[in-house]
Amino acid sequence: MQFAQTIKFKIGGVDCLKALIAGLLAGLATGLGTLPLIFVQKISKSVEDSLLGFAAGIMIFASSFSLIAPALKEKNIVQVISGLLVGAVIMALIEVSVPHLHLDKLKLVDFSDETIKKTMLLLSAIVIHSIPEGLAIGIGYSTENSSLGLVMTIAIAVQNAPEGLVISAPLIEKGYSKPKAIAFGFLAGIGEPIGAILGALMGNAVDGFMPFVFSFAAGAMYYVVSHELIPESHCSGNQMKATFGVILGFAAMLIIDYVVK
Repeated sequence: MQFAQTIKFKIGGVDCLKALIAGLLAGLATGLGTLPLIFVQKISKSVEDSLLGFAAGIMIFASSFSLIAPALKEKNIVQVISGLLVGAVIMALIEVSVPHLHLDKLKLVDFSDETIKKTMLLLSAIVIHSIPEGLAIGIGYSTENSSLGLVMTIAIAVQNAPEGLVISAPLIEKGYSKPKAIAFGFLAGIGEPIGAILGALMGNAVDGFMPFVFSFAAGAMYYVVSHELIPESHCSGNQMKATFGVILGFAAMLIIDYVVK
């Protein structure tokens, strides 16, 4: 057996290694987004909200055009609608049932500070929703459309970077060390490679239910946009900046999608 074949992890014709690498890169983007904090001490709230809006615009595009649009081409509206609803419901159930990170017991952060508490809850939400994002990447690589996985990887990596910055900036402002704050940013992307492997396997195993699987990932991402990103970006008086952030994020994905395809 050739060496190249020995390092390839394939199940049912799906290149899981490729999906895993893509998931790792997308997850690392969350941590890489924190690196500007090495050179600056503070990121203004208006910039944070604009970046959250930008991330939301990217996710809206990726969900609509890279997941829902291909699902609709299969002419099975029942699977599309049911997948959309199930994805959103599962995200809601996860958010309700999974305990919040008790990092105060580890003495890593001070939960008596409301800003820190809010930041940690946002970190929890991002870690949770990084799994369906990875799922979308894996699903993309499980299809015959070779560009879909790449588009999803780029989209999610680009929207992950500002999320990492938004997580870490408040920690530094409250006096936490830059290495610790940046470490939290990298932690936020931990679910991406896990979801990517699951998505690659799921896409192959349920080939006849691809509209449902695509819509499931989209429903989870829509939930995060509506429940986390947009409300968070609109709660400090920066609604207009956040709104234009959404539009710019959407426009950026239009350009990326046009170039890649």
